[in-house]
Amino acid sequence: MDQNVLLQQRVAAATVAGVALLAALREKLSTLPLPGEAITIPEFEAARFSLEYDKYNGEQTLMASFHPTPHYRAGVLLFHSDGSCFAEYHVMRPHPTKSMWFIESVQAWVRDGEIKTDTRLALMPK
Repeated sequence: MDQNVLLQQRVAAATVAGVALLAALREKLSTLPLPGEAITIPEFEAARFSLEYDKYNGEQTLMASFHPTPHYRAGVLLFHSDGSCFAEYHVMRPHPTKSMWFIESVQAWVRDGEIKTDTRLALMPK
């Protein structure tokens, strides 16, 4: 099958899950009283889509990447061939209550048919 046709089919099949994952990331982000300008997570259709080789199972994973500038990827959604999916969007802001930490990103994934979210924290550089 033509790679472009396969890519279009995978994007169409992932649209509902992708929209839901992005909504979950936005909801998680809305609960964080972050300093500075608001972080806007783009719509699913704004992503750059590609099929990437998954070295663990040999299958192709659909990757949806968000690039606010040509050389900076701020977020990614991964749709694996086994039906699992994962989303992450960079936040890079000081943690609102833990002064030694910053929020690196918000993440979402599907577990037991339900979307779960979390933040990825990192220690502030010295």
